[in-house]
Amino acid sequence: MKKINGYTKQQAIDLAFKIGFEAEASKSNCAQATFHSISSVLGVKNPQIFRSLYSLSGGGASSTHGSCGAFSGALTAFGFFFGRTYEEWQNGKKGSKSSKLAKEFYEKFLQRFDTVLCMEIHKKIFGRTFDFYNKKDMEEFEKLGAHTIKCPTVVGLSSAWAVEILWDYIPADTDITNIIDIKNAPF
Repeated sequence: MKKINGYTKQQAIDLAFKIGFEAEASKSNCAQATFHSISSVLGVKNPQIFRSLYSLSGGGASSTHGSCGAFSGALTAFGFFFGRTYEEWQNGKKGSKSSKLAKEFYEKFLQRFDTVLCMEIHKKIFGRTFDFYNKKDMEEFEKLGAHTIKCPTVVGLSSAWAVEILWDYIPADTDITNIIDIKNAPF
């Protein structure tokens, strides 16, 4: 049975959901929590990418008008593992495996939420939208379970789906926990 970092596929998917859920519930920031979950399970962390995800939370700039941070965090993981390198970009290389994986993930997200937009997901799971720059809206957001069940579930699902999709593209019996430069990974 194929294992990566000692996990079977189902163990990795379940762990990704758990880590993502707990990270969003305890520390918030859907984009960072999702990337943290995926990279923790697959064993390759990148502090610069993690830091850069901070402003993508809450639909970007906490506006709720852009893509869900859990969606953005997962897309970032696909790019991290299989995106076009800077050198490939400079040389005009087109396409990458990350686009194919991102499209598959996008379809899963749409099947569950009918959208990837933060504001629209809020309408679906809370029945309303929120202005994150309004104190009363933020109090209501939290009161309705934003960081106890609602957003942690979105992050957990996003993390699990991403690991499920990435799984088939990382070779079996691979320990990738100590890879510093993903470009030198064995896949």
